[in-house]
Amino acid sequence: MGITTVTAPTTVANPYSTFTISYGLNGSSLIATSQIRFYLATTPQGTSNRVLMNSRQITLGWAGNGLYLPPTGTQTASFSYATVQASAQTVLAAAASACAPQSFYIQVEADFGLPWGDDTLIGTTKLPDFYFTAGTLTPTTIMPGGTVSFSADLYTACPVTTSSTLGVFLTDTSYNVLSYIGGISVGTGAGTFSVPSTGITFSTAIAPGTYYLVLVADLDDDIAESNEANNQGAFTVQVVASQPLTVQDSASALDSNLPGPVRQHIEQYAPTIGYVDGYASMSR
Repeated sequence: MGITTVTAPTTVANPYSTFTISYGLNGSSLIATSQIRFYLATTPQGTSNRVLMNSRQITLGWAGNGLYLPPTGTQTASFSYATVQASAQTVLAAAASACAPQSFYIQVEADFGLPWGDDTLIGTTKLPDFYFTAGTLTPTTIMPGGTVSFSADLYTACPVTTSSTLGVFLTDTSYNVLSYIGGISVGTGAGTFSVPSTGITFSTAIAPGTYYLVLVADLDDDIAESNEANNQGAFTVQVVASQPLTVQDSASALDSNLPGPVRQHIEQYAPTIGYVDGYASMSR
């Protein structure tokens, strides 16, 4: 038994939905059934670096001379993530979540004979998505004129090809912008962008109270993202009139679970170059 043709879809954008391949058979067998196996592979005929999607037994037709023949014409087989073996599910899931379509061959093999495959691209091109994964501010309580330092980790799984600006704002507890403190350049690529320790010195005239130090990734909307609503994070800063109690290693973590409208609210106050006010200044 042999495989004569295999035709796979040019692209399988969503492997969680059903996709169909077609194939042809030839040859003969001394038994009345044949086992057809379907693989995800990296080459059209190689047997290494492939995973079994599924296997099915087909019935052959009696030829009248002691041999059995495969069905004639084009045969079809349909698959989806839910109908393939666990090892193939792992491969499909990885391709579905990848930043760009992944190239595979869908191989068909009859009775452990020579396999044959056709190439397909699985998945889609994904946009980048900036969000904060970590951050620390220390100290959390200062007097007017005091200085805090923050660091943060900004992440995107899919790469950005354009540099952008991470904006630093001071707001009240309702996220009303009091000051645009400054911008930090973020480069291109993918993975974690670590913002090194950055100092913020507050004005001696700032009123005691609770403030938020808000970080906004891609401040100027230079990058098209898959989710534009998760680009911000905030630290809480307490300004007190009297000398604060110093606690060793006192620090607070970056809160990235802010209300949805925060970014849009802050963008109403898009800063201009050289914007100056009397609240705080940034140093690195």
